[in-house]
Amino acid sequence: MRFFKYIYLVITLLFTSSCSSINKSHMHSGIDITIRNEMKAQIDVDMTTKLTGYAYGGYLFNLLKINGDGKYSDGISYNGTNPGFLAVISKVESVKAAAAYNAIRQSKADVLISPQYVIEESHWNPFWKSIKVKVTGYAGKVVSIK
Repeated sequence: MRFFKYIYLVITLLFTSSCSSINKSHMHSGIDITIRNEMKAQIDVDMTTKLTGYAYGGYLFNLLKINGDGKYSDGISYNGTNPGFLAVISKVESVKAAAAYNAIRQSKADVLISPQYVIEESHWNPFWKSIKVKVTGYAGKVVSIK
């Protein structure tokens, strides 16, 4: 009988005692720190020299690049706007960036000022698409950044 009392006591202790956890919460918000420093560049524009660059891209099924230029200028946008999601899908934007790279590479310029693009797309064949881009603009040399 005593044995059953001990078993009963052990079972009672097991059921009455359990693991406990304490959760203390408080109101909080994330810290969003943004540091923005406006930089102004002084650019010397040579209005007597007009740069020209050409680029080509050939795409199979409008997806796979088979041939064309492989070096690009970064940050090609107008008025500081982001070209958005469609620029990732668009093959024209990458060929435009390659043409800008080719125009700048051939000179001692740092930036291409007032670029004008002539885009020629050939997609008469549903399996093959070719894009030719010609860009012209003025040579810009960065003098200082403040």
